Amino acid sequence: MVVKSATKKKLMDLGVAENFAHQLADDRKWDDVKTMSSNDIAKACETDSETAGKIHATILAATQKGRDGDGDTSGPITKVRLAGRRSRRARTKTVVDLETYDEERKAKSLEHELSSDPVYKALEEAAESLGSRRFTNRIFADLTLACHSRGKKKLTKPQAKKVIQEAIEALDKASIDPYEAAGIITAQSIGEPGTQMTMRTFHYAGVATVNVTQGLPRIIEIVDARKVPQTPTMTIRMTPGKVQDGNAAKKLAAAIEVTTTVNIAALETDVAQRRLVLKLNKGNLKQKNMTPMEVKDKLEQATRLLVQADKEKNPSTLTLIPGVHSEDDLSDLAENPPSYTMLLQLEEKIRDMRLKGIPGIERANVQLDDKTGEYYLSTIGSNLQRVSELESIDRSRTYTNNIIEIYDYLGIEAARQAIVNELQLTLDGARLEVDVRHLLMVADVMTSEGEVRAIGRHGVSGTKHSILARAAFEVTVNHLLKAGIIGEKDYLTGVAENIIVGQPISLGTGSVALYYIPEE
Repeated sequence: MVVKSATKKKLMDLGVAENFAHQLADDRKWDDVKTMSSNDIAKACETDSETAGKIHATILAATQKGRDGDGDTSGPITKVRLAGRRSRRARTKTVVDLETYDEERKAKSLEHELSSDPVYKALEEAAESLGSRRFTNRIFADLTLACHSRGKKKLTKPQAKKVIQEAIEALDKASIDPYEAAGIITAQSIGEPGTQMTMRTFHYAGVATVNVTQGLPRIIEIVDARKVPQTPTMTIRMTPGKVQDGNAAKKLAAAIEVTTTVNIAALETDVAQRRLVLKLNKGNLKQKNMTPMEVKDKLEQATRLLVQADKEKNPSTLTLIPGVHSEDDLSDLAENPPSYTMLLQLEEKIRDMRLKGIPGIERANVQLDDKTGEYYLSTIGSNLQRVSELESIDRSRTYTNNIIEIYDYLGIEAARQAIVNELQLTLDGARLEVDVRHLLMVADVMTSEGEVRAIGRHGVSGTKHSILARAAFEVTVNHLLKAGIIGEKDYLTGVAENIIVGQPISLGTGSVALYYIPEE
């Protein structure tokens, strides 16, 4: 069961009991719920017709203001369905409630796993006694591991003080000098190891046909701020109560994976009788956690045509005829048969129709984390916003490699951190060591304007304040012409523009002015 949390909340706000709201929100958006009849509600909630009628009246009253909704299914239902279809085309963004801030959980997550180690504690106390606030948990942890590797399990106060003093000296040496060309150093530090990277791909465990872009192509993808990566993927974590339930993970995978008509049925076009026949594959239906009647309902809802079944309860064959919307239309079929073009159009529409799942999630594989014994999903395709609407998802630990998607859904700070994470992951995969500060600078430059910008003509380099710097990069004449037309000024504050005009740059030795005043 994949419950849409936004739908459930809306139903509960209307006064529907939680257990009924939970069942109605199972894999249904609000647009789907408000088109349901009393009978549909009774089946979904497994309740009597009287209770279903009350729920239906409540929903109807919410969708049609000014009507008192008495639960009668005749009359306004057609109008509500049409409204539902229109709203589905122009889908509004679902607002998901913010999770409550757990102070204890946050404090725990900030603690390092070595924080209870005697060496770690001794170093913390020594740093505090010396009044130094420059040390992070990461530095304390690295120093602790260095002491352990030298066979030191405990440190005396003088020893801890000496380690901290030497660490302060090392930090001073590692800090960049004022007016140092940090950007050039960053470019060299990432560019040089980049020449050793290969066009690598990573194969999914147990799925031979799936590759994930790695190496140099992935680095280029990140710095180019591509809207959609070549191989978008997601890691979907479940809520703490379901992390060790393999069946729950399989059900979730079946629910979010896009299921098209061809995945669950063989499509046959009967040209002679101008009809489309779907032969359902019961094994595939079971795997996708679907029923034949569910397929029938979804086809009727999407095509607005009459779907004929060979059996009433558990059909194995479904038939669609173009232009036949109800059983009354069957009598006119001999006189006005559908055209061949209509049949082909219907076949094309049905072949790629999404019956179930979240758009963009092509495949979802259940994986087991060896360290924690936790089940999670790895997907091919990404849709962070829609996945985050599901109730059984742990939103704080669900991740996508699509940086633009993270920016759209979580904001610029999350996108900045995602750029650092993805660059670090790609470099680690190629076994290349680049200081994280260089990656932080790239991420800062890409996100400094409040949006994710590419490092190139259409992003950072193309939006520099200096005309000469822009012209030196690409499309020289266009930049100079445009600047001349609008009367733009160049104040020669950067590196490229000063080199072009033959002046010293304002970095390094060019950042200071020395004057010699001879004695008289």
